[in-house]
Amino acid sequence: MLVDAADPRAAACQLADLLTAPHTDRFATSRAGFHPDLVDLLRSRIGADAARISTACQEGAAWVLGRRSVVVDEPWDLVASLPSGTPLPRGLRRTTGETLITLIVQARHTLRLAAPFIDRPGLAFVGDALAAATARGVLLEILLPTRSTHADDALNELSTTIRVSGAIANFHISRLRLDAPWPHFKVMTSDSAAAYIGSANVTGAGIAGGNLELGVLMRGQTVVVVEQILDLYRER
Repeated sequence: MLVDAADPRAAACQLADLLTAPHTDRFATSRAGFHPDLVDLLRSRIGADAARISTACQEGAAWVLGRRSVVVDEPWDLVASLPSGTPLPRGLRRTTGETLITLIVQARHTLRLAAPFIDRPGLAFVGDALAAATARGVLLEILLPTRSTHADDALNELSTTIRVSGAIANFHISRLRLDAPWPHFKVMTSDSAAAYIGSANVTGAGIAGGNLELGVLMRGQTVVVVEQILDLYRER
């Protein structure tokens, strides 16, 4: 509850005051930046001990500040798809599927996905997460491949999923101009701040491990450049 607070210590004090109140003032709670239902849930779990509440809130603030102070040694991590049951080599911490899910789950504003080949198993692997992202207000754009024979069925199924459990108004399919070169890149960007770039198409074999795939999870200002490349031949 404190992860996005501008001042975690001050937010922790506010949260402690709300938790020690006999009842949740939903207006005041929302104004303080907390979801009333989450405050009620936390109160039911932590109890009514004021000292315990204060300690827990301050520990939460310390955890958030500690996470923010962690220095990332490398702006990228290696990502791979390996067949099921294959032991991950030492030093490899991320698989393609979990990396894409991570980017989707952490997105707060925008998600952009581009790949030359898309099929139903591949898009279904991330479909529920994409729908949930649109439901919370994330704008999802898929750059439509020009030669993928299975893309239409996959995108239709994703559209149905988003209509049922997401927000279809936040889903947009973009196309390349007719003079565009063959788009061989496989990219997902999240909030213009993190991106997967690799060899894996959005197919069951590429994401789930039927193929051997390599890529990187990158972070930082370079992601903006990646998105500029995606826009070079995009229809306006």
